[in-house]
Amino acid sequence: MRERGVLTHVIGSRRASISRALLLVIAVATAFTAGVTARQDWKTSALASFDDAWATIDASLYDPTAGGLDWNAVRVELRPKADAATSLDGVRAVITDMLGRLHRSHFVLLPAGGTASDPPMGEASVPIEFRITDPMIPGMIPGPKVVVTRANAGSSAERAGIRPGDVITRIDDVAVLAWFKDMAAAAPHVDERLVRLDMWRRVMRALSGPDGSSVALQFGHSDGQNVARVTREREAGEVVTLGNLPPLHVHIDHRLIDTPAKKHVGVIAFSIWFAQIDAPVAQAVDAYRHADGLVIDLRGNPGGLAIMMRNIAGQLVATPELLGTMHTRENTLTFKANPRLSTDDGRSVLPFAGPVALLVDDLTGSTSECFAAALQDLGRVRVFGRPTMGEALPARTKTLPDGDVLLYALGDFVTSKNRRVEGDGVIPDERIALTSEALRNGRDPDLAAALAWMDRGGAKRPN
Repeated sequence: MRERGVLTHVIGSRRASISRALLLVIAVATAFTAGVTARQDWKTSALASFDDAWATIDASLYDPTAGGLDWNAVRVELRPKADAATSLDGVRAVITDMLGRLHRSHFVLLPAGGTASDPPMGEASVPIEFRITDPMIPGMIPGPKVVVTRANAGSSAERAGIRPGDVITRIDDVAVLAWFKDMAAAAPHVDERLVRLDMWRRVMRALSGPDGSSVALQFGHSDGQNVARVTREREAGEVVTLGNLPPLHVHIDHRLIDTPAKKHVGVIAFSIWFAQIDAPVAQAVDAYRHADGLVIDLRGNPGGLAIMMRNIAGQLVATPELLGTMHTRENTLTFKANPRLSTDDGRSVLPFAGPVALLVDDLTGSTSECFAAALQDLGRVRVFGRPTMGEALPARTKTLPDGDVLLYALGDFVTSKNRRVEGDGVIPDERIALTSEALRNGRDPDLAAALAWMDRGGAKRPN
């Protein structure tokens, strides 16, 4: 089950550092004769990687019909193009084209060491969180904005004067809006969410680099812009590894806050669905067991081990209700809540029965989406924020002959109401706009809406 629930979307942030980690680069000799051998070797291994990727998907794709796609015909068409490629990156481009023909998430080629046009990310980054937002900001050019949602306390970013709500307009010598214009021109009909996600990745890559290095940022808002050099820092948190994926960081935060009506609400956030979160989340729920409500913050959480849904849902559901079903080529797996009826120290308890709000956004993916959709369909939670990634397929990784890693989907997931999350994502019950003005004023619009709902009475569910 560990392989079936691997992290299934490749992004990088304080809460998901997979894109920041470097894959290994295989060294080659520099002598002339060795160089000839290396050129021959790259072609042999690259073509073997094409064949392996095609065969792996052919044997494992949960839909044998590939949605009407003639998978054999795809190989017949693209194998000669791979053979004619004059570089490793050229073969990679053909493999990427092949994966794109499936029109599904979680079919990704992760190049060892990056590519010539898309080099690997550094091990450190500017210590901020940000999102790509659409609203126009007075005095600025219309178009998506890189809006800071958090500057880590005590970090180089905070010392440089970066605050939530600031808009980053330039990174070193590049105007970030130019990237969006390039992407929009190259793919004018691509789904808006994908464009924004690609924009986010490009900015994240530009902000990353060697630990201790610095980057010049232009930032601010409509009433002024600042320029500062900000030092890149390694992120904190426990480092774990999973299969062929680079090291990942695990974080969990929780706190008790008051609603405007002075109700007490526990807020729990965690970075990724790994076993390491199980005990801390249980302890946090136990600490807030008698609170007036819970908020689980899944914004920026890209997913992880699908099996973890059972225990976390069991903190909120008193019976083993069906969360969803995963269909693979070989079998069907059901996910049911595992009710938490005792604590680690042996006390008898019941799952939390008060109102529960979930916070999601456009960087909520995979297992987080399945969890949110499952509890939404059970009527156990109310969801606030923005539509999620819509990339919710369970996936596995495999190292190809040339050292690259293939991420490929194993199955499809539907909720107890037979709702698919892939594609559309989770649509919040209350859609909340994220604006730089609110952030500059110290407001979290998503959390504020959830707390207002708590004050209106929420929705308890008896055990």
